[in-house]
Amino acid sequence: MRVHHTSIPGLLAFEPVPKADERGFFVRTLSADVLAREGIDQSSFVQENQSRSGKGTLRGLHLRGGPGEAKLVRCSQGRIFDVVVDLRPSLPSFGRYESFQLDDVRHLHLHIPAGCAHGFQTLSDVADTCYHHDQFYDPALDASVAWDDPDIAISWPLPDPLLSERDRNSPSLKDMRPYLHEWFGTAGD
Repeated sequence: MRVHHTSIPGLLAFEPVPKADERGFFVRTLSADVLAREGIDQSSFVQENQSRSGKGTLRGLHLRGGPGEAKLVRCSQGRIFDVVVDLRPSLPSFGRYESFQLDDVRHLHLHIPAGCAHGFQTLSDVADTCYHHDQFYDPALDASVAWDDPDIAISWPLPDPLLSERDRNSPSLKDMRPYLHEWFGTAGD
């Protein structure tokens, strides 16, 4: 499994090497020793979730307030345009995003550190996205930032996304700043 470091601290892309033959393929999607070499404790992941989305669906930009949460994310079926935005005010990468194509061919998957927002848009007719979380779900800590915030300026690949009510009404990055400072610190902390 190859590990790719990104410009956002703690955001890692894992690229497994599938074994394929006439029957199909086999791929290892989680390896505690690879995670440990990158300073990630695999046993800290306490919950796994899966979503299914139709083409054009956009989910995000979601994050967890309070202490935040780290996630391992992969697309087990289909293809998605995946985005991670660093919302940790104490880091030089604050407000920066990285995008990836996650799919069931390359099997790339991401470690998203606490303090980063996550979102994706479905590019295939249907896509299943799997998430391992290092915190149990707490609806009181749900937070989000507008998917179309001009200060982040994400270039989403498909126009007119299908959005939930929550995602249609998410606050701007500017409106979220006081909370982000409270949750994730400020420069010089």
